Amino acid sequence: MKLTIDQIIKSTHCEVLVSPRNGDTVLTSLDTDSRKVEPGGLFVAIKGEKVNGNDYIIEAFEAGAGAAIASEAPSAEVLETARKNEALLLRAADDDALEALLELARHWRADLRATVVGVTGSSGKTTTKDLIANVVSKAFATQATRGNRNSEIGLAEIILDTTEEHDYIICEMGMQALGEIDRLCRVAQPLIGVVTNIGVAHCELLGSRENIARAKAELLQSLPDNKGIAILPGDDPYTPKLREFAQLDERMVSLVTYGLGEQNDIRATHIVYDEMGYPTFDIWTPDGRCYPVELGLQGEHNILNALAAVAVGLRIGVSVADITKALAEAKPAALRQELIETKDGDIILNDTYNANPDSMRAALSLLKRLASATKRIAVLGDMYELGPEEVSYHRQIGEYAFVSGVDELIAVGKLGEEIAAGALAVGMPHERVHSCADVDEALLVLIQLREKHAKAAADTQSTNCCIILVKASRGMQLERVVEGFAGPGALDSG
Repeated sequence: MKLTIDQIIKSTHCEVLVSPRNGDTVLTSLDTDSRKVEPGGLFVAIKGEKVNGNDYIIEAFEAGAGAAIASEAPSAEVLETARKNEALLLRAADDDALEALLELARHWRADLRATVVGVTGSSGKTTTKDLIANVVSKAFATQATRGNRNSEIGLAEIILDTTEEHDYIICEMGMQALGEIDRLCRVAQPLIGVVTNIGVAHCELLGSRENIARAKAELLQSLPDNKGIAILPGDDPYTPKLREFAQLDERMVSLVTYGLGEQNDIRATHIVYDEMGYPTFDIWTPDGRCYPVELGLQGEHNILNALAAVAVGLRIGVSVADITKALAEAKPAALRQELIETKDGDIILNDTYNANPDSMRAALSLLKRLASATKRIAVLGDMYELGPEEVSYHRQIGEYAFVSGVDELIAVGKLGEEIAAGALAVGMPHERVHSCADVDEALLVLIQLREKHAKAAADTQSTNCCIILVKASRGMQLERVVEGFAGPGALDSG
């Protein structure tokens, strides 16, 4: 980011409370966390549910911030600190610091030549965004959303960090309500929109899958008439709704579908998995040609994510050789299907970043494909924001865990009890289903199961290896099970 004091004042509707003498001073970084503020940076004070950034404006100035945007009336001490440090202090209009931040990003975006690729969906957004970035960066100067920072702050950060040297920006776009993706798109101005799927994540907030599709379609609605490119999952039953809501046909937006079905423009066939679940397959392109691919990520769901990246790459002119190389080099993001080998030779499939029914099934399917284990253990916890059908969704996951070959099920949390109930209902033996109230109890049960398995393996002189899937919504903090079982530093080395 390189914005002058004067540019910040002119591009937002903020009230100037303290103005420095030199309006040409350039600010080179952006932070919403005062602990990370760099000298000459801009601090935006977000007022959240748990932390009020306005309480830390003084700390930001003392750390060298050249400007701050407050989202409430600052104290006399804050005003005096700004004057003493010759820094800019603004108060956001309507005390909406996020909108002020988006105004800055919108102002900066208007002068950029880069093309934006927007990525949304109920699951797989971050992986798909990363795969697209890997592919596009083989041929073009590329920026991409960092990690899963897919809200207003993350979008503003990546836009403001983009320069005239960049050709493409790959923006992940999340939402929890109707209108939120539209707000992001008004800043990003995407030319290409990618949807991964329409699942039940956020049903509690939006009420139905149709409303989820309506919210995701806001990305497609933002694509320019006659020029935009929509890349959609052709096997998803809600794709027709996406097309309808976004009026793609009427607006002459180009459509590319991807998936496993023969009707798709980009599809995969001849899928084969190795003993650790890594797939090789053939990609078919719209011109009828076929290309072999080795994917550096596990599971069928990642084949679909990869096909979305192929679709983007082909439409913008990335060579097939570069596309296949990028897919082979792909690595999982932190806490997403990381394989961690313990000192005892066990393998943990650490997928603790988040969970919904679709991603749970994908992880359990991957666990089933891993061929090197003598025992498969699933540690599964609550999935959040699923709405009135949450009990049913959790029971379905318990059923799926049993039929997919899980040997021992450790269900964690209040809704985890429903996962356990689902497994028992379809015939999983009671002695193999363990319902735990919290992370500590789950870890204890896992350790006991491992010791029991090791003893049995020693008695029979058989292979002693467990593969352990750990997955739940982020708030469950099941990564603590991973660390407790594999030891300190396990998450750093996974």
